[in-house]
Amino acid sequence: MIRRIWAGIGRRWRGFAARRAVARGNRVLYGPTQVELTADEVAVVSLMKDAAYFIAPFIAHHQALGVRHIVIVDNGSSDDTVAIAKTFGGVTVIRNRLPAKRYEVLLRTHAARQVLHGGWVLFVDADEMFETPLGAALPQLLTYLNGQGFTAMVAQMLDLFAPGPYGESKLWDYPKVVTQANRYSLGQVTSVPYHDRAQIGFNWFLRSNQGAVALKIGGLRREVFGEDCFLSKHSLVRNLPGAQLMTHPHGTSGVKVADVTGLLRHYKLAGDYLARDRASVAAGTWDHAEDAKRLAAATDGDAFTITPAQSQAYTGPQALVEQGFLEASDAFRRFL
Repeated sequence: MIRRIWAGIGRRWRGFAARRAVARGNRVLYGPTQVELTADEVAVVSLMKDAAYFIAPFIAHHQALGVRHIVIVDNGSSDDTVAIAKTFGGVTVIRNRLPAKRYEVLLRTHAARQVLHGGWVLFVDADEMFETPLGAALPQLLTYLNGQGFTAMVAQMLDLFAPGPYGESKLWDYPKVVTQANRYSLGQVTSVPYHDRAQIGFNWFLRSNQGAVALKIGGLRREVFGEDCFLSKHSLVRNLPGAQLMTHPHGTSGVKVADVTGLLRHYKLAGDYLARDRASVAAGTWDHAEDAKRLAAATDGDAFTITPAQSQAYTGPQALVEQGFLEASDAFRRFL
């Protein structure tokens, strides 16, 4: 009994110390320090490091969607990530050099809490571009979620790739990637029930959630590189007082999950991705070893070509609903 009490005290102390370290490490480099959002407004929060390749199209895409503000958490970039971000309005840049491998969740959530008040928070990575379900306008989507009392929405990552050899596409800039890397495969996507304890490694964080949408594992990167990657993220979360915006890199807790899912166009395989993977492995950036698996599989160098058994051209979220990768309830369809 005493041992359990001391263990609990230790966990609480470590959590407090980690939160304090992140708060002390945050330094606003650019942009507003306080942004008020209404219930039908959303702000993006993104943790980045050396993301100069991605950042300008990333910001432009999400601003075009209608997001009110973008918070970039720069994790100690040595490239032009911050300089490029400063060329945009409606952006706040916070620098924190604490290792993302240990502080990933807190780096995102503390920045969101520090800058944003009210509205919704959309957590998106630098190599992801969010798309609303069935092409709904962003205010439409938020009106539906608020009206139904939902406080979170799952988004599914769709890995997109270029059909040609790596040596050709590695030279493309990101705007060209977005237009030309338009192939995907659903051949090895596994759907699992929302509360499946056996297959969802972070299920503990979802136990208090109300939700029934299926979560996704695998896909193209499983088929080509052997990665057992989780494709589902609780990307969109209502920024309510006391809400747990993110408790796991793919999850949040204590929320009512929407009966519709969004899309994250995922460009992990954009440009010279093997060079990024080599740098990541050398630095020990992550523990999941997905970057090492990609390096091990791409044995043909510049001749390496991503060739799933079946692939198709990306045409938008509608087709992905029809294929069962995304979900849209009858209630949401009627609302639209």
